[in-house]
Amino acid sequence: MERIELEKALELVLARVMPINEIQRIPVSRALGLVTGEAIYAPLDNPPFDRSPLDGFTLRSEDTRTASADCPVRLRIAGAVYAGKPWDRALMPGEAVRIMTGGAIPVGGDCVVPKEAVQEEGTAVLLFRPLKHHQNYVFQGEDIRTGQLLIPPGERLRFMHLGILATMGMESVPVMRPPRIGLLCTGDELSPAGAPLLPGKIYNSNEVLLGSRLEELGFTPQVLPGMVDVAASVVQEIETRIHEVDILITTGAVSVGDKDIMHEVFEVLGAERLFWRMACKPGSAVLCGVYRGKLLMGLSGNPFACLTTFELLVKPVLAKLAWRGDLQPQRQQGILKNAFPKDSGKQRRFVRARLEAGFVTLPEGHASGRLFSLLGCNCLVDIPVGSDALAEGSEVAVVML
Repeated sequence: MERIELEKALELVLARVMPINEIQRIPVSRALGLVTGEAIYAPLDNPPFDRSPLDGFTLRSEDTRTASADCPVRLRIAGAVYAGKPWDRALMPGEAVRIMTGGAIPVGGDCVVPKEAVQEEGTAVLLFRPLKHHQNYVFQGEDIRTGQLLIPPGERLRFMHLGILATMGMESVPVMRPPRIGLLCTGDELSPAGAPLLPGKIYNSNEVLLGSRLEELGFTPQVLPGMVDVAASVVQEIETRIHEVDILITTGAVSVGDKDIMHEVFEVLGAERLFWRMACKPGSAVLCGVYRGKLLMGLSGNPFACLTTFELLVKPVLAKLAWRGDLQPQRQQGILKNAFPKDSGKQRRFVRARLEAGFVTLPEGHASGRLFSLLGCNCLVDIPVGSDALAEGSEVAVVML
């Protein structure tokens, strides 16, 4: 299939990928951004005992019934309770126990009075108003009850989830194994960072661009060494690496030039070819197939074209593979703040832009090889095929980045 619509391309690739169903137990400290593989239930109450929410004194509320400003109640200070060191006996009538925030309220105590609301006189404490039963009192299990559902399966773990698991004393958490994503950039013209830039060479930006985007989305890509445009070498590298990954993303060599070797690579591998080229600009040069049950997604070597195809085509694949519904492209409507001139209108366009407070601002420069104008952009304007020039004030559809 050739020059197909984006939606058809998505249909084809999504039909060939299945969500990863392998569950791993990962230390809680390393589980940020991963997706829960099972429902997680509370193994204990939180707090695990009745405790004080403040520094003060714990006592029996019935001992304070007659307390007033003119006639304070005097209670004997029987000892002190500190966080982590509970009181070793029941509280007796007429007693008060000094208690710190988080301290376990002793048996017999049913309220806590703030330190600043009382007056101390030697081994006694004076109270000037009555306290209610369970005033300033935090109950066992007030936050979380044993057996309560903490996190459902399929939830992406954020800092608050991990904090809750840590509260429960959990060392590890069951998560879906994150996808293994291979990234391979090809091109005779590519030069590594730090090397002298020889005539005709350019630095390899796609490796960092896509690699860092994947990390930003919560993945750890396996970045393979950049390769020159020699089909046999690329075939050997894919043969060697394909068993290590769930999906392989390549950049470059997918158009119609003499050095666009990925067509030959697919042929030599015997890879099933799903489609070549999409009916949109940029990113029309894309070659997708399947080899040994793994998706091969060959993107353009032009930086912005490469990124656009990644956002529109690869991200939905990763969303399905990794149980990450949050990665599905989000579409909104906006009003253009500046005009976009008519081009040939022969194909659908995706134009970088910024959506803010409902208004869409277009930067200067939309060529697929230009990257600098992407700074500050947070969306792609989806311009349908056959569109005329877009005037200021036009309503447009955008895909959020």
